[in-house]
Amino acid sequence: MKHLSSQISKVLAGLLLAGFFFLFMVVDGLLKSNLQDQIIYDLRIEAEMADLYLSTDSVKLQEDVARLALLTESRFTVMDETGRVVAESDPAHRPEMLDNHLNRPEIQGALRGLDGYGYAFRYSHTLNEELVYVAFKSSKSRFVRIAKKQSFVNSIVWKVRWIVIVIALLTVAALLVLMPRLTGRVTKGLTEIVRASEEIRSGNYDREIVVKEQNEIGDLASTLNLMSSKLKEDIQQLRQMQDVRKDFVANASHELKTPITSIRGYLETLLDGAYHDEEVSKKFLERTMSNVVRLESIVNDMLDLSMLESRDHGLSLRYFDIGTMLKSLTSDYQEAARQKGLDLKLTSSIPPEFTLMADPYQVEKALFNLIDNAVKYTDSGSVTVSASLVEQSLHIVVADTGNGIPPEDQHRIFERFYRVDKGRSRQLGGSGLGLSIVKHVMEIHQGEVRLQSEIGKGSRFTLIFPAKT
Repeated sequence: MKHLSSQISKVLAGLLLAGFFFLFMVVDGLLKSNLQDQIIYDLRIEAEMADLYLSTDSVKLQEDVARLALLTESRFTVMDETGRVVAESDPAHRPEMLDNHLNRPEIQGALRGLDGYGYAFRYSHTLNEELVYVAFKSSKSRFVRIAKKQSFVNSIVWKVRWIVIVIALLTVAALLVLMPRLTGRVTKGLTEIVRASEEIRSGNYDREIVVKEQNEIGDLASTLNLMSSKLKEDIQQLRQMQDVRKDFVANASHELKTPITSIRGYLETLLDGAYHDEEVSKKFLERTMSNVVRLESIVNDMLDLSMLESRDHGLSLRYFDIGTMLKSLTSDYQEAARQKGLDLKLTSSIPPEFTLMADPYQVEKALFNLIDNAVKYTDSGSVTVSASLVEQSLHIVVADTGNGIPPEDQHRIFERFYRVDKGRSRQLGGSGLGLSIVKHVMEIHQGEVRLQSEIGKGSRFTLIFPAKT
């Protein structure tokens, strides 16, 4: 075993700790600052989107902020232009009991800012943690404020901190234990490490430290490369999460805005005098109701998906008769299939006494979405629902003879709000979240969903529940 002298080990250990501390301070500060900036940016988008969604009616407004708070896990407060609170999502604080908010830093920032936004970081004694507040000065003579916990930022920052601390301790321990002979190449190796550390500190996580010595300096280089790789991976994951969140906010805004705009247009037309014509009034009210139903469907699916993704809600697992559930669901769609001239049939080879251990509500939700899609998007032919046991695993297949899904869309079909035929999907009233819900239902049951589809021949979705379920 190669060893370094005690004196050189202590010097190297001191230098290494100083370098790690310097890197720790730089990365820690930059990471937290960047994460906070991203949260503020995301909340600005959410605040403006919320303003589009929120009603101007005081009763409906309170219901809207409560719904948005549940959906986004944030606190929403709406104030009039004088700072008086008119709606509050926190059930522990009634609007009429709250102080005037005009002098709050985020409200003053929104008043002073050219873009109408203001933000502040404050410690909440109610929640015992720091919150970020973002306020938006609306053109509707009101302020919309969102408060969000910083626990997400703190969790990422602490994760990076622990990685740096653990790697620093392990590296120093290795230097104190392993002491190989030093040569003139040691200085060269340390110089390479310092140079690379500076680049990593500057954000170049692709920088690889090249040290050829087979000793502690080489081990140190490998450790730093590993740390850089882990930091790069964590940051990439964080960016991916941020991209998913931004896409979700943008897509949700678009999906919600479309029916809301339609409803507003119909109501404005009626208010302009069209309500005098009974036939026109009935037609517009029917279209308004259709958009309300679609809006309700989107919100309900978003809430279901949010619960599935959080996975912090308890599953109601129990044994139930999956065969009876399949019969009931296919029976419910017989009339819709008949009106389209489709042959909807159910085949099952599972034993009559077979029961499935799962959450009946979630399983029914997944099956409902698959059968509903199959009937909606199949113009002629048949829809077949089948169930069988394959090596003790339950396989449920929903197959149709529709148009099929193009190969380039198949890997994205389970993404939230992704549509193959956007125009037709909205025309049929889909929320764009059905298949995403199916995927998450199977994931929380440790199962999987498979897709086979061919253009012009139809699609085949298979739900596989493992034997242990």
